[in-house]
Amino acid sequence: MIDIQDKLAKKLKIYIKAIINEYRDFIPKARLKYLINIKDFNSIIKIYDYGSINGISTHSNICLPLNVNSVFNELKKLPNYASNKKHKLYDKSNLVINDNTFFDYFLHVIISGMDTLDYYEDLLLHEAMHFCGVIGYNSIKEGICEYLTRKLALKYNFKTNGCAYYKEVFIVYKLEKILGEDIINRIAFISDENKTFEFLSSFVNKDISNLYKEISSTMEKESYYKYKIYFNNFDGISGVNEKIKRYDDIDYSKVLNIFSKYDNSLQK
Repeated sequence: MIDIQDKLAKKLKIYIKAIINEYRDFIPKARLKYLINIKDFNSIIKIYDYGSINGISTHSNICLPLNVNSVFNELKKLPNYASNKKHKLYDKSNLVINDNTFFDYFLHVIISGMDTLDYYEDLLLHEAMHFCGVIGYNSIKEGICEYLTRKLALKYNFKTNGCAYYKEVFIVYKLEKILGEDIINRIAFISDENKTFEFLSSFVNKDISNLYKEISSTMEKESYYKYKIYFNNFDGISGVNEKIKRYDDIDYSKVLNIFSKYDNSLQK
């Protein structure tokens, strides 16, 4: 595990440098100063069992689940484990926007014969984005974080799973068509929802702020009781099944209707 942590720390250093390079103008100044002055990247990564297979990022650490070791010990017993080590979930054409589910990723883990380090590497870039200032306090912000993660992975050829929050990523993709890339980048690093509304109202206009607010609140109502409250149940093999089931239950059709109403209002 010490060897794994060392390897992850080396990647994290590269990732943070790339994030700074891409988003320097959007990262809050205090956070940017902290990131630039990091000397010990190894100490940032914490690997322990906190009762979930998800990665977690805090202000000072990136936490990765030790309990995935037990998951892989079970998966390695399956007859089709590592049956196609070249198996891929995406290529450059569909990394950013795809409909890969967590179930697809679970199958990929088995077929390609992934191990614990592979799994951590698939989580690391997304968590590094959080660590650098993209706070995932709600569903739309998680979508923004994953959207930026995928775009960064595509540009720099970084490793990522390309499966997380695919429903939220699609919403953010549609939102970027309205707001533009620069606004999405600015929103990403605003750490308070009300400040996001205020920024949109003053920097764009009140109608756009209200649109974002409606989309955000509708997403949160749909995802919170169907997925988020079960976060601590995503532990071990049974947790994998629970995560797949709960996320599949999320239905953002109401959000898509909001986009349709907005498009229709522009045509009047």
